[in-house]
Amino acid sequence: MSGNNPYNFEPFDFKGDLTAQTFRQFLKYCADAGASDILVQGGDFAWAQIHGRQLKASQATIKQGQLDPLISAVWKAEVTDNMRKGQGADRPLELAGEDLGIERGQFIRFRCNFIQARVARQEQAYAITMRTIPSKLPKIEDLKIESDLFESFYPGMGLILVCGPTGSGKTTLQAAIYGYAGHAMPDRKVITYEDPIEFVLGGPHWHGPQPAQSQIGRDIENFALGLKNAMRRAPSIIGIGEARDLETIDAMIEAGLTGHLCYATVHTESVAETINRIIQVYPPAQQSAVASRLIGALRVIVVQRLLKTTDGKRQSVREYVMFDRELKAELQELPYDKWGAFLRKRLNDNEVTMAHRAWNLYKSGRISKEEFIELADNKTFREFSKLDEEEAA
Repeated sequence: MSGNNPYNFEPFDFKGDLTAQTFRQFLKYCADAGASDILVQGGDFAWAQIHGRQLKASQATIKQGQLDPLISAVWKAEVTDNMRKGQGADRPLELAGEDLGIERGQFIRFRCNFIQARVARQEQAYAITMRTIPSKLPKIEDLKIESDLFESFYPGMGLILVCGPTGSGKTTLQAAIYGYAGHAMPDRKVITYEDPIEFVLGGPHWHGPQPAQSQIGRDIENFALGLKNAMRRAPSIIGIGEARDLETIDAMIEAGLTGHLCYATVHTESVAETINRIIQVYPPAQQSAVASRLIGALRVIVVQRLLKTTDGKRQSVREYVMFDRELKAELQELPYDKWGAFLRKRLNDNEVTMAHRAWNLYKSGRISKEEFIELADNKTFREFSKLDEEEAA
């Protein structure tokens, strides 16, 4: 096939029988095809996202009336109750069994979100979004990490922030970092706090203590309490699923300052935005003090995006800063509210912003003009084009 579907992916035929079993078969079918996300909503076809492209995944539309019994059978009736109350729900799902063509001891996992919404002309419909969680731990060697960035991923202590929008591969990168430590650094004890647990760490390749992964809401109430708990467990590496509130961010910085190596994800789209966002979570009267603590803890900020490539796949593009002694000294000479602008200029002057790296992919034919503009904007495209013309003249 061509166009938006270069994967020979055909819509699944439920044959008019949407049951718990045929739905599980459908999910297995989509996962085998490489779908990263699956969308099922009343009054619409099912959709599968493969390498960032939305493909029709069912031959017929899913009726809203089919979803109540389906959700009750696959998950629990309380999920639909939560949707009707306007609360939504998040639930995991794990598929296993030779009847689905899954080998004994293997499984396919999904992170599932439920919400009620208007879907086209359907006034009240259920929308189920399922993120496929690969069963195999990603290898950091396969992620094409820049050599200087890779060398900075494993300091003895401090804070490393893995950033990017939803669907940018933050969790995959973070899991690969832990996996490499488990194989190559057996003296480093790894513990994580996640919501939910996605990649399952550990296994026979893990040479040190098997990692302990705690799920927020099930094993401990929230991230901030998890980090306080971590201080009593003598870990070498602490992983945090997401840092988004003041309590979690404060505990994360403290962990990085007290002899631990702490990794956390943040939903930001540039290095400059990340450092500003963290400081601005605090009340103005506390920002100067927290800026000093933050710069003491920081080792790396890496921001990642996944871009659709011209061969129908996706490729990561990153901007990052390593906070070595020299850079920290420069920042400490500036007011903290100037740090973001300073880092932005530094990256731009060195032509290593996200946009610069994407521009190189565009020039090599790896991504389209439209994909570059989606990451940057039309103005940046014109500016970079003009600079290239001037250099060529």
